[in-house]
Amino acid sequence: MTTREERTIKSARRVLEILEYFDREHPSATVMDMSRALAYPQSSTSELLRSLTRLGYLHYNRYRRTYSPKARLALLGAWVDPTLFRGGAILEALDHVGELVGETVVLSTAANYVLQHLHVVQGASEHAIADHAGRDEPLLHCPEGRLILSSYRDMHIRSALHRLNAEEEDPERRVIVNEAFQELIDLRKQGYVLQTEGRTDGAGVLAILLPPRRGIERLALSVVAPREVMEARWEEILKIMLEEREHILPQQAPPPAPPRITHATISSDYEGLRMVEDGQDNHEPHSLVA
Repeated sequence: MTTREERTIKSARRVLEILEYFDREHPSATVMDMSRALAYPQSSTSELLRSLTRLGYLHYNRYRRTYSPKARLALLGAWVDPTLFRGGAILEALDHVGELVGETVVLSTAANYVLQHLHVVQGASEHAIADHAGRDEPLLHCPEGRLILSSYRDMHIRSALHRLNAEEEDPERRVIVNEAFQELIDLRKQGYVLQTEGRTDGAGVLAILLPPRRGIERLALSVVAPREVMEARWEEILKIMLEEREHILPQQAPPPAPPRITHATISSDYEGLRMVEDGQDNHEPHSLVA
């Protein structure tokens, strides 16, 4: 075995050991924590953690300097044994939506300023649009990405828009910040996003946000279908998605002092789709920064 092969095997083993380190007793860790626990050189540990963060498997909290698992990591083995892994409410919801609408259903999040598809339930209809987990899309140029971005505090939205513009190499794809900001605020009020044009495969996309969870990145649930199907059925599909969302997370006991609602947004057709509460997202969004 060559020295290069040995290094490759060692790196692969270390990646798996890092992922296995996280559990209920170790929900997060610093570079030093991981280096000491696994007896790795600190420089190698730091590089591996940064790489896993860039790939969307870990989140880096720059205030505490800790790493923690993201939803993409939790879904890695979801397909292996349905009786063992598919009891979670989110994956069950995706399956149920797929069964009811017959079209492709996608679970997505945002990481490192791009949208990542975490899990895909392929549609059963003859014309179903093919998609796959692991695919990335530009955050500002896909409906799920814009919906996730709209859910953050105003200052975080503006900061993200400036950064995305700065990193965009194609001048044609840069946005006017004030106009894009207002479009995202309007999208936040609407509570869902429907796009029937713009994809090269002729698909339409309908997306909603899943209930927010403290300390966990935003998740979007979307249905992808041929444009003509989406134009004809989007209201029916949206109703199914909203009803299924209600069953995803159990209602938590109310805190002693409920947060004051600064504003609630209601769609004219679908009540209570989006509510923004005071005190939410005091730090940088998990879904955007690594």
